[in-house]
Amino acid sequence: MVSAEDKLLLDKAYDAIELSQRRSIPRFLGFLNEHESLYIRQHLPKSADVLFYGGYEGAVRLMMGVSAGEVSFPITALEFTYKPEYELRHRDFLGALMALGIRRDVLGDILTGEGRTVIFVRDDIVPYLTDQVDRIGRVGVKVGYADLSELPVPDDTEELVWTLSSLRLDVFVACAARLSRDKAARLIKNELVTVDHVTETEVSRMLKEGMTVTIRKYGKFVLTALLGASKKGKLRVSVRHYR
Repeated sequence: MVSAEDKLLLDKAYDAIELSQRRSIPRFLGFLNEHESLYIRQHLPKSADVLFYGGYEGAVRLMMGVSAGEVSFPITALEFTYKPEYELRHRDFLGALMALGIRRDVLGDILTGEGRTVIFVRDDIVPYLTDQVDRIGRVGVKVGYADLSELPVPDDTEELVWTLSSLRLDVFVACAARLSRDKAARLIKNELVTVDHVTETEVSRMLKEGMTVTIRKYGKFVLTALLGASKKGKLRVSVRHYR
């Protein structure tokens, strides 16, 4: 069943295509999260002249551009610098900027590093950010244009090894969120879990290597490798957690 949000998103994508064709100008939509960009890719005709780009190779949050090349996307990379002893993370920047009334869809990837964070943003909010933002929480920051040749490597991931009784979704979610199977099943049935960026409500869904499971309020988990069986016959798996 198609959600109202997905239907509205696809309508916006078609509107952007129609307007671009009628006026012979590029049009843009986003930034989009992983589910949104995947959903649009799956439901637009292959003949559609669209491109997805987030400001750098490997970006997660992407804009959709119609009749556009990468250089024409209205994306600017801003650099926030601060004293290295302050450990600011992705959630600190996102929370502070959204508290200022900035919409999530004008913010792309947030790459945090030691004393330096780069955020990809829509061009139209650059003046506000450069002129008005001088603090993230209690930490003073300076805002300028980023050097794209030296992007920070995010430190908000961790590699984990788990032992699971099976690759069922409810088993995986229970381990990831440190909940009982019953509570994990409740999260799934309440549409708070996605598999490969699509909402999944079937608790017995079997996972495979490479799949991404996102649990609202708990983060994103990628099943990176199957490591074989333990001495007790359980499954050992490698998981990358994006906090």
